[in-house]
Amino acid sequence: MCLGLSRRMALYYALHPPHYSSAIAQSIATALKTLIVGMAFLATFSFGFIALGLTLVFVRSLFSGSAPTPASPEDPT
Repeated sequence: MCLGLSRRMALYYALHPPHYSSAIAQSIATALKTLIVGMAFLATFSFGFIALGLTLVFVRSLFSGSAPTPASPEDPT
């Protein structure tokens, strides 16, 4: 879902480039477009890799096979 949103943002900005008469405004608009698309893909893949890592940790915990150690009784002194 997030990858689709990032792709749609990139496609929208590719199909609708900024058209300004001022060169400075054109440069600022292009820089903002690049930052927005870059941040969208950065967020998408960051969350994707975090989800992959958490899934691998979960799977590893299922197959670890070691029983939890029992708690030691407290010393009544």
